[in-house]
Amino acid sequence: MTVPAPTAPAPPPPATGAAVAAPPVNASAPLANATVALDDEVPRAAVAACGAAFALDAYGPQALRPEAPGTLDDLADGALALLPDHGVLALTGDDRVRFLHSMSTNDVERQPSGQARWHGLCTAKGRLVATLLGWREPDALMLMLPRVHAETVRKRLAMYVLRAKVRVEQRSDACAVLGLAGARAAAALGALGLPAPGPLEVAGATLPDGAAATVVGLPPIELDGRPSPLLRSLLVVPAASLAALWPALAARLRPLGSDLWRWTEVRGRVVRVVPATSETFVPQMIDFDLAGGVSFDKGCYPGQEVVARAHYLGKVKRHLQLAHVEGGEPAPATGILDASGQAVGAVAMAAPAPGGGADLLIEVQDAALAAAQPLRVDGRPLALEASAAGA
Repeated sequence: MTVPAPTAPAPPPPATGAAVAAPPVNASAPLANATVALDDEVPRAAVAACGAAFALDAYGPQALRPEAPGTLDDLADGALALLPDHGVLALTGDDRVRFLHSMSTNDVERQPSGQARWHGLCTAKGRLVATLLGWREPDALMLMLPRVHAETVRKRLAMYVLRAKVRVEQRSDACAVLGLAGARAAAALGALGLPAPGPLEVAGATLPDGAAATVVGLPPIELDGRPSPLLRSLLVVPAASLAALWPALAARLRPLGSDLWRWTEVRGRVVRVVPATSETFVPQMIDFDLAGGVSFDKGCYPGQEVVARAHYLGKVKRHLQLAHVEGGEPAPATGILDASGQAVGAVAMAAPAPGGGADLLIEVQDAALAAAQPLRVDGRPLALEASAAGA
């Protein structure tokens, strides 16, 4: 399939056989520099309606709970989180499937209507501009991504539309996204007549107020050696329905902060690319291929040659690693240093851990891991965790 050309010429990919270069690293990237200005009136109102405190960080607007932080027991039992940092784009028009197929790292044409998949948008050099969770609805392709990054991605996609019958619509203000997890989450959904789909399955639903909603199942994650994995799902509803829906769910589930929900994403090993890390990683550097975000037999898309070469020639010598650090979470793109002070990686994503400190997904050189030398972030030692790759 021919990829539609952008309105401005893109730089050529590296020469055939060349190793993929290391990403740029900022060894002390401050959190403030990783954020971008946005209109926060809508998420502020949503956060207030749910009795949470509003904050803004590198991942976007946050809903922080005023009560004591949640625990692993709270998550395992049944938890609910408002996710104002999640944005939504919609692709409409007759050519929407063909268009997104030509842009995404994943196969859109063979994606069933009842299934969600991870998708990546790359530069011509194979660097991820964004990572997205996508699914089909009867009249649109829906893409979920960080709200703080949504308008930039919308404009980038629109740049490629040309004569295709496609509209790229910003729906972040029109939608509210909720995260549900734990043993009681399915029953809480069922009490409102809503389904609880399996991992990466999608189900349409009707809310008690008659509005349409979508429930997207997420891959389960392991919790501290517990026998049962943590089941998670996302509930996407009209923003106007949130005020009535939240109390009904909060009566059955423990409300937790959006930062704790981000921690479950860190443990799930799927990186949210945000403005600070956009155009930094080839998909294999953050194991996005292992999470199911890349198809190697779907045909062309921007950056496909570089991504395929890295896969078939094994030129990527940097991968994702789960780590823990004491103290506050480092900002995305903060550098990872070895014992000699040499930059060997970068923070891809981080979140406060329920037991204290922060858990991180770091992109790091394979050679630095093999050397078994101490690694540091912001001057603090990192504790690396053995964990299976992929979601």
